Amino acid sequence: AAGQRGKPVVRAVPRIPGPPGRSSAVPSRQGAHPGPRPRQGAHPGGPPSPRSRVDAMSDADIQETLFFPLLGRARAARAWPTCFQDPWSERVISLAAATRPDIRGRDMGEMPAAIYALRHLAAVTEIRRHLRTRPTAAVVDLGCGLDRLVGDVGAEDGGASVYALDFPEVLRLRRTWMGVHERERELPFSLTDHRWMDEVDASGGLIAVASGVFYFLDADRVGALVDAMARRFPGGRLVYDAESPELVAKSEQAVRDRGLDAAPMPFREPDPYAPRSWSGAVARVRVNFDLSSYAPDPAALPQPVRDGFAAMKAGRDLYEVVVDFAG
Repeated sequence: AAGQRGKPVVRAVPRIPGPPGRSSAVPSRQGAHPGPRPRQGAHPGGPPSPRSRVDAMSDADIQETLFFPLLGRARAARAWPTCFQDPWSERVISLAAATRPDIRGRDMGEMPAAIYALRHLAAVTEIRRHLRTRPTAAVVDLGCGLDRLVGDVGAEDGGASVYALDFPEVLRLRRTWMGVHERERELPFSLTDHRWMDEVDASGGLIAVASGVFYFLDADRVGALVDAMARRFPGGRLVYDAESPELVAKSEQAVRDRGLDAAPMPFREPDPYAPRSWSGAVARVRVNFDLSSYAPDPAALPQPVRDGFAAMKAGRDLYEVVVDFAG
């Protein structure tokens, strides 16, 4: 189901199984946000603090919210294969289906699935574009959850190094689903703990992506992060998605109307080009107001989905931001 301007209506999160051989008795956690919210364990901002919020969650809660974007991406890959090739999400959902066969039948609706898939595709596309001219640049996945970009940004036997940043609790659960990859390094930090930058080898350049993460930080924290990154990684690039304040408010209201509990979404920056004012070390800001343009075959998407993205483009309600750092 879609809300105004094609915004997906929030649904309660389904029960998600644990890895094969582990308990699948995972309690339902309400409040997942099918639009921007990928996982509750990835750097929410505002009171309570990110650390206190994660500490209050059980492993089951964190694991369940980590699965939700993968469910959407896998659904989109099955429904519209000419638009989305997403073997990682399908692999993880297949592993989950080994202990919970009905997991594939969970239906979050076409619009939420399309948003999850296009948000991921937008980030991957921007990474690939950057690596064409900077093939040795480090790739940093800010709030990685259960995602793994290694297969998307380089061949399995070579390519860019990927840094997976998330809370230690999230990374610990992540390791139960995937083995260690030689091109991947973990960064067990909160996004707002800038010490993670000390652990990144950006001698060949850097591109960082934050998919569905900044919504849970206030604008001051996002601005401080962008400024710190721009000064620490000259010539680097940051990619993130954002919504208009009006659409964020509608998203939160949709959650409340359904009696669901959700983390605050304080990032309500009215200017899509705000990074220009956040740091004197920002050189350029590019904004794509049509996420569906990242799809190789957008005509394959159902008409209601295309109409939803067209409405969001007209209202500048959902967009991808590409920030280039000076240097």
